[in-house]
Amino acid sequence: MIPREARCGDDELIGMESATTIVSTAQHWAHDNLVPLNVSLEITQACNIRCVHCYNFDRDQPLRRPGGPVGESLGAGATPCATEKTELSTDELLRLIGDVRAAGCLFLSLTGGEVLSHPDLFVFLDRARDLNLAVQLLTNGTLLRPGVAKKLASYSNLLGASISLYGATAEVHDAITQVRGSFVRTWAGVERLRAAGVAVRLKFIVMRQNAQEVQAMMDGASARDLPYMIDMTVTARHDGTSGSLDARVDPRQLETLCRGPLRSLLPIGNRPPPPAAEFNCNCARGNCAISARGEVYPCISVPWSGGNVRNRPFRDIWRDSPVFNRIRGLTLADFPKCAPCPHRGYCSHDRGAAFNTTGDYMGADSFVCATAELAHGLAIEDAEVTMPVPATGAG
Repeated sequence: MIPREARCGDDELIGMESATTIVSTAQHWAHDNLVPLNVSLEITQACNIRCVHCYNFDRDQPLRRPGGPVGESLGAGATPCATEKTELSTDELLRLIGDVRAAGCLFLSLTGGEVLSHPDLFVFLDRARDLNLAVQLLTNGTLLRPGVAKKLASYSNLLGASISLYGATAEVHDAITQVRGSFVRTWAGVERLRAAGVAVRLKFIVMRQNAQEVQAMMDGASARDLPYMIDMTVTARHDGTSGSLDARVDPRQLETLCRGPLRSLLPIGNRPPPPAAEFNCNCARGNCAISARGEVYPCISVPWSGGNVRNRPFRDIWRDSPVFNRIRGLTLADFPKCAPCPHRGYCSHDRGAAFNTTGDYMGADSFVCATAELAHGLAIEDAEVTMPVPATGAG
């Protein structure tokens, strides 16, 4: 959760560094004109690993069905679709890809669960290619076998893949995924995909379990000349449980990280808060997400449904949803804890963390607040250290 501009990360594109100015212009235009330029599509919640911090649901506990009783235990490696036949079908997903394109989507992120576990992934990629959609994949990389990597490389509209890594060693990574051998398979997938010519970016989720390996994770990526992003965002789960929060770094780890390996990523010196008119991020303006069951969210980390595509066309939900229009109409004054905060210029303003932890989109998450306060304090320290010493007279 490195402080950045007030927006979610759903519009962060892989392999587009050479077109930064053009992409930025397009993103601002989409924001101002309410065009869903960036859509994250969760094609399944099935997954072959069982991460302790998973935001969808606790993979060690019985599935909580929305509005119903707790379901039977899923067992190791099982997924919701093993007991519930509610995920969008292949035909529904194909129609939906066409619908989001017609509404203005250009950048389509396919995610899960584990996106590579869907048997019809390449059918969806074919559809996206036919519609001239630029695609990126979010994956754990363990299923990137040689044939899969080679086939993915054949899609000229594939921008690249973001691959999650949870440690610098197998011991730490595999303890988080709860699958022995996943660290080795993830790295094998990274190298296969890159060798096939597909852009790869590593995504490091920093947790209590891997905080001591963050520097080594960064060094490992740099040694391989791989771009990476770092995120300390661990939220309560979309099913309403909060066991995932146990994986958050503790206050001591947070300060050690921010004073150590993450120091260079934090803002330096005075950073005024963003103007009130620019406080809102791109949620429900240029970004949205659609769950594996058809719920349309402002972004992938905020499960506040604006409607379901099985009940209403995507375009109508995007245009008329009371949830989306509520978000679009928010001003800084609607965020009672954020508006007067002296650390606002150093904050990620993470709406997903706030919503999942408090149930309130306009609320505040204590971990996000603590990170902003620490970043602000370190910025002041840096400014004091670098402040020039006034010249004194010779006498």
